[in-house]
Amino acid sequence: MSLHVACIGGGMIMHDQILPSLHHLRRLGTVGEIEVCARRTSTLDALKNALPDMPFRPRLEPYAEVLPSVPKRQLAVIALPDQVHFDAVMTALRADQHVLCVKPLVLTVAESEEIEREAKKRNLLVAVEYHKRFDDRALMARRRYQEGHFGEFRLGTAILFEKWHYRNSNFQNWFSKENTDCFTYIGCHYVDLVAFITGLTPSAVSVYGIPDKFPNGVEGYLWTDARVIWSNGACLNVQ
Repeated sequence: MSLHVACIGGGMIMHDQILPSLHHLRRLGTVGEIEVCARRTSTLDALKNALPDMPFRPRLEPYAEVLPSVPKRQLAVIALPDQVHFDAVMTALRADQHVLCVKPLVLTVAESEEIEREAKKRNLLVAVEYHKRFDDRALMARRRYQEGHFGEFRLGTAILFEKWHYRNSNFQNWFSKENTDCFTYIGCHYVDLVAFITGLTPSAVSVYGIPDKFPNGVEGYLWTDARVIWSNGACLNVQ
């Protein structure tokens, strides 16, 4: 039986990554109907116009109405700004849906623990969409690390500076100090990759954030420097 998928959010990651991946799974027979829920008609129209060979059922209702209308124990894909992940994931679980959520899953440990309890109670899966795990280079590095070619991970540095024009994108409407920061939003990819490649787990994290303003005046932690200590005493720096 193919999976009925309800996607919550129609922005950049849906266009670039998730919808094309779901359509590939539909070609393979794993996925059946695909719905995309967004707040604006313009968002759904832009998605349809950009990917005309990837049809989906558009939904303009609030996700709290969409998710219960999906057959139970199917899949909800959460692709929303960081600060609303918790509510969307819990809404999906209470509608008896498995969940795939873009990173970061949530912003606090307490929220993750509440999600864990709800998912276990209902015997549902909650997964985080760490798509960089499937890059060829990450898979090759993981295999060679496991074969012993790289020795033991001790020190690492990851640097990502986004294009300057991102300051004028939709980020300035939600990427504010009270909602998230650069390390939480994108730096978690590199923490996950080290864990994926080496099998190690983080034991301590510290982050220094520098506030800056978007063109619309919204202030966010646009620059971050993080130090992650690992279970073997190794250190990863993420800027």
